[in-house]
Amino acid sequence: MTDAEITIRTSLQPGDLGRLVAFHGSAYQHEDPHFGLTFEAYVAKTVAEFILENEGRGQVFLAEKNGELVASAAMLERRDGARTHGQLRWVLTHPSVRGLGLGGKLVRLAIDHAIKHGWDSVFLETTPGLDVSMGLYKRLGFEVESVKQGGAWEGDLDVIMMRLPLK
Repeated sequence: MTDAEITIRTSLQPGDLGRLVAFHGSAYQHEDPHFGLTFEAYVAKTVAEFILENEGRGQVFLAEKNGELVASAAMLERRDGARTHGQLRWVLTHPSVRGLGLGGKLVRLAIDHAIKHGWDSVFLETTPGLDVSMGLYKRLGFEVESVKQGGAWEGDLDVIMMRLPLK
């Protein structure tokens, strides 16, 4: 597969929110038992909150091959008083396209969105065991800010908060 076969779009269309949730639910089901129905429900909740509570402020990046979703990332706008931060969410690359640098490309596009809008920093939440993602985040300059026990996943996975200062 080549990059030419994959298109990236940022305009959400009807059905995309459900596709994003289903993509996360199905992509992880065979890889890690911690990412089951509870995780899929958590993704559904956060996707709904993006539209209903955040009014869609931010940008979603969807990579498709032949109309099928193969990778995603999003940068959500988060306000903290006078400061604005970005939250990196829904970063996922389907196993069939891993190794092409697509995940890194989408994350960099998301960070560029935050920079373009003059936001103060970008933060994300992740879990132990996602070594490839963690390596990418560290290469891009994210640093671990905190670790909390338990999360929205099955089992006792910690939640790792990482931040990338932009100013």
